[in-house]
Amino acid sequence: MAAVSYSMKELAEQLELKFSGNGDFLITHVCGLDSLQVGGLAYLTSPDGLTSVPTPAGMSRHVGTTVDEINSSKVALVVSPGVQHPEHNLIYADDPLAAHVEATKLFHPAEPFIPDVSMKSGIHPSAVVSKSAKLGKNVKIGPNVVIYDGVNIGENTILHAGVVIMSEVVIGADCTFFPNTVVREKCEIGNRVILQSGVVIGSDGHGYFQRGGVNLKIPQVGTVCIEDDVEVGACTTIDRARFRTTVIKRGSKLDNQVQIAHNVSVGEQSLISAQTAIGGSVKAGHHLIMGGQSGIRDNVIVGNNVTAVARAVITANTQDNEVLGGMPGRPVNQWRQLQSLINRLGELFERVRKLESRKDSSQ
Repeated sequence: MAAVSYSMKELAEQLELKFSGNGDFLITHVCGLDSLQVGGLAYLTSPDGLTSVPTPAGMSRHVGTTVDEINSSKVALVVSPGVQHPEHNLIYADDPLAAHVEATKLFHPAEPFIPDVSMKSGIHPSAVVSKSAKLGKNVKIGPNVVIYDGVNIGENTILHAGVVIMSEVVIGADCTFFPNTVVREKCEIGNRVILQSGVVIGSDGHGYFQRGGVNLKIPQVGTVCIEDDVEVGACTTIDRARFRTTVIKRGSKLDNQVQIAHNVSVGEQSLISAQTAIGGSVKAGHHLIMGGQSGIRDNVIVGNNVTAVARAVITANTQDNEVLGGMPGRPVNQWRQLQSLINRLGELFERVRKLESRKDSSQ
């Protein structure tokens, strides 16, 4: 894909924002403040960040600088409306991060889905599509995709190479499934859902019972429902319920390598970080936040707006708005105090040893 660039004036017009500085300045890429290069567009959440970008006048006072070094005339910044500086190229936005995200989409448009020029129908010749499957308008199906009987796919959905959709699955509109995603039988996927490579939706839950010392499988006959605007990271697995439905509610975002067990319900707009595991039959409220390598024990009810910091394990029901750390999970300030005490155990042990030594010598 050809490189994309905009003059500052053109970009501001595309974003419907105002600017100050050199309107002809050519912006060639988006970046962060820590990776500014000539032609870059970064953003500031605080005006203090301007001090990290030298101005031409400021650079001239430093011995050994060259005209090729980065300065404010060679980069642009998205800032809040109140920020003013005559030597900076500035684009003004009430929400600089959101505006920078929109700019990123302009500089990095979605890759066109053209795996084979012979795909006049939108279906790659190597794909296997059941005659009973119903495909909406403008559905794109890549190489080696397999679609079983009774599948229903909404318009503008894209299935990349190697995706497998098993029988009676329902998929909404404007979804994107990346290579080697698997959606098992009878699961339901909403609109605008993104499944990254290697995701498995509807795998069997971990259900077994023992008789005579032998593990015997319990059939998992429920389904999974992924609601609208959910994104699931690479190699994440979401197990089907034993009888009813495992649910990931609207707007939630799951990172890579997350495990969601059977019968779980994850509330709206949740954020779940990598290597998190949620045990069976957990019911979590909206805006759950799980740090990396954290977990929730099975059969726990978690309130709304609950946060588990990295490596925390929630082992009991919670109230709303709790922030938990450690294992077992406890209020994060209490957990930090305990960690501080643990870090002083060597010092405390030595003090006790000296006190005991004094007592023994005085006897």
